[in-house]
Amino acid sequence: MFDNIKGLAGLTGIMKDLPRIKQKMEEVKDRLETIEVEAETGGGAVRARANAQLRLVGLKVDPALMSGLVVVTDPDDVAMAEDLIIGAVNAVLAKAKERAEQEMQTAMQDLGLPIPPGGLGGLLGG
Repeated sequence: MFDNIKGLAGLTGIMKDLPRIKQKMEEVKDRLETIEVEAETGGGAVRARANAQLRLVGLKVDPALMSGLVVVTDPDDVAMAEDLIIGAVNAVLAKAKERAEQEMQTAMQDLGLPIPPGGLGGLLGG
């Protein structure tokens, strides 16, 4: 019975802090847009950049790789280039998600909020 009362008191405290929590989450959301991470595949042949909002913001393909595709139309070469691009994009989005989770965890700790079991992956689409 007393555990339920403690739980209610904690919920009341969180509800009272809702404006501060909302403001902090907006600050984190804005900060995530400015944080960028980079990943590469093929020894740097393909480089991808994403922000911590999981948005691809840049993609560079080595000109040598592209010129090879223009001259050589071998389907295996095209498939390799596609695989490198997919790999770079997936790698950078994984890094961006990790960074976003770190930022959210820090914000929750700053607010004194409990972090759910398993971290924040579920909150960020994990």
